[in-house]
Amino acid sequence: MGIHDYYKEKYGKDSKFLAYGADIHDDYNVEHLKEYGLKPEEYYILVARLEPENNIVMAIEGYLHSKENGKRPLIVVGKTNTPHGKELVAKYGKEKNVKFVGGIYDFNKLNSIRHFSKAYFHGHSVGGTNPSLLEAMASECFILAHDNIFNRAVLKKNSLYYPNAEKVTEMLNDIESICTQHKKNFTDGNVEEIKNEYSWEHLVDQHEEYFKWLLAQKRVNR
Repeated sequence: MGIHDYYKEKYGKDSKFLAYGADIHDDYNVEHLKEYGLKPEEYYILVARLEPENNIVMAIEGYLHSKENGKRPLIVVGKTNTPHGKELVAKYGKEKNVKFVGGIYDFNKLNSIRHFSKAYFHGHSVGGTNPSLLEAMASECFILAHDNIFNRAVLKKNSLYYPNAEKVTEMLNDIESICTQHKKNFTDGNVEEIKNEYSWEHLVDQHEEYFKWLLAQKRVNR
């Protein structure tokens, strides 16, 4: 909806919002954590293309200056062969508690690693309905998100938001009380959002109805 509003404000044009979707799974397997030396609830995760607009530096810096640095590692999932990825590895690759594990393309493995995390950082700041965000919501992740209109449009009240690295540090320093207060409500709320707004069955029907409407408009305008 953020892009919908942008087009209206910038060009005075209406558009139709049709979201991406995600599937809810129940086949999480804690055994997948062993490959990365992880234990349930004992790590943080960030999944993204390693590009500047995904604010990976913000999450890493916030983590490194927090009390959680040295207690629970930060796992960064994403291919490191991009220019920015190489910069990140050069700068943070020697940090003992920041682990770049590359891309994970086995969805059962990736969903399991998401699901068992203490918290999930979503730093994306451009675009519309981000697929990895929906997948994290469907995986029952406790999501800490970069503060922008796109993330707020999807997560609504089911996330805590950070505008800078200092806020990330503040959140992590208080992570136990934050989890006690918010984790169950947020994760349950996000799963309901997936069921009600972002299920593929619902979205396929929406696309079909929109295509039918487009064809009808084309006939009218002939």
